[in-house]
Amino acid sequence: MLLKLIGSIFVIFAGSYLGFSMAQRYTKRPNHLRQVLSCIVALKSYMNYTAMPLSDGLMNCTIGVNQEVANFFTTTATLLKEDYLMSPQEAIRKSLEMYKNKLSLTKEDCEVLMLFGCHLGKMDREEQQKYLAMIQKRLEILENEAAILRDKNSKMYRYLGVCGSLMIVLLLL
Repeated sequence: MLLKLIGSIFVIFAGSYLGFSMAQRYTKRPNHLRQVLSCIVALKSYMNYTAMPLSDGLMNCTIGVNQEVANFFTTTATLLKEDYLMSPQEAIRKSLEMYKNKLSLTKEDCEVLMLFGCHLGKMDREEQQKYLAMIQKRLEILENEAAILRDKNSKMYRYLGVCGSLMIVLLLL
C-alpha cells in the first residue's frame, strides 16, 4: 500500500511538472516578444538619430532587457563584429540557432526576425526607418496573438497536467 501511495505521488508531481512547464512556455513568449520589440525600437533610434554602426546599435539596444533576449542580440552583434563580411541575416540565423531552446519563440516569430535581418543595413536611413516600423508592427501583432494564446493555453496546460496525472493515478489504483 505504501508503494502505491509513493508511486501515485510521483505520478502526480511528474504530471503537474509537465503541465506547468508547458504553460510556462506560453507565459514567456509574450514577454520575449515585447523585449525583442523594445530592442528593435531602441535599435531604430540608434540607427536614425546617432548614426551608430549596426553591431554597436545591437549591443547598446539590450540595456534593460531580459537576459535571454539580451544574449541573443549581443551574440548577433558579436558575430557581426568578428566577421565583417557576414550579413545581418546570417548573424541573426546563427544566433537563433544558438538560442532557440532558451527563447520562447515560435517558427513565425523566428521568420519575422530573419526578415528583420534580411534588409538590415542595406537601405538608406528613411527606407530603413520604414522597414523597421513595418517589423515593429508585425511584432506587435504577434505579441497580441501570443497574449491571447497565453491566456487560453497556460491555464489549460496546468489543469491538464494536474487532472491528467490524477486520472492516471485513479486508473492505476
